[in-house]
This record gives sequence, structure tokens and C-alpha cells, in this order.
Amino acid sequence: MRSILLGLVSVTLYLHVNISLAQTQIKTGHNSGVVSFSGQHAGMEFKGKFERWQALLVLPPQNDPSITATFYLDSAKTGDSIYDSTLPEFDWFDVENHPQGTFVSNKIVSTDSGYQVSGDLTLKGITSPVNFALNESSNKLTAKFDINRLVFNIGVESDPDAEWVSKTIALSIVINQ
Repeated sequence: MRSILLGLVSVTLYLHVNISLAQTQIKTGHNSGVVSFSGQHAGMEFKGKFERWQALLVLPPQNDPSITATFYLDSAKTGDSIYDSTLPEFDWFDVENHPQGTFVSNKIVSTDSGYQVSGDLTLKGITSPVNFALNESSNKLTAKFDINRLVFNIGVESDPDAEWVSKTIALSIVINQ
């Protein structure tokens, strides 16, 4: 009886570890998560999201952990027709010359609440490092971090001093596992 019980425990642990390892590689996108952005315009908050994006996450304990993500800048929508018609223009996302933004990690470390991620964000052909905590809970991965839009030449012609549109833009990511 004891050997049967030990055998069942061993099989259960084996299955749990293998299922957990299999779940550390996640192929995701706009159908299973949200990449949103927010800031202020003329003192009022605006929010939006990318309606098309995709990502592949290979998370620890897998060998060579990595995150690669692509988001289609012409899919940025706020629900405000003026903003939505302005975002694709040359001064903002310049989708004609730069239709995609990307994120490529260069380091991912396990933490008590998920992962600490470092990598490079590229917008409008300009690459800048970003760091963020990717938190894991309730079958979701979440992250929030800020970028300086002026670093990526977003809106520099119409608002170079960030008098109208905040220079700090918050990005938020939710991935349903």
C-alpha cells in the first residue's frame, strides 16, 4: 500500500512539474491579452490599446528565457476619432515608415511574484532599454511600466516640450494563460 501511495505521489509530482514546464512557453496575442497605453492630453487622461499584437514568452526555468513581441502601430485605438486619426501620422507613430513596434528581452530572472524583465523597446526605428516586473497570478501575467515618448520621437514636432501631451506614457500588459 505504501509503495502504491509513493508511486501515485511521484506520478503526481512528475505531471505537475512537466505541466508547469510546458506552461513556461506562451504564445499569445490580442486574442488572449491586452496591451494598453495611457497618458494625459490637455490635463485630461486618455487611454488606448493595440488591437493587434503577438508575443512569444519563454520563461524560466526554460533554457534561454526570452520574450519577443510585435505590435502593429496602426492598430492603436483610443475610441476618440481625433486621437485615432492622429496616432498613425508622421509626427506620432509614423505607421507608413514604421508599421510595427517591437520588444526583445535580453534578461529574464525569476522572482517571488513572477519575473524581472530587461530588454529593448523599438518604436519609430528608435531602440531604448526598458525594465519591468512581469507578475504572475490567477493564470495571468501582468506588467506596467512607463516610457518617455520624446525618447522615441513621438509627437516631437507638435508638442516637443510635452505641454499638451504628457511625455510619460504608461504601458500595461495583461496576458491570460
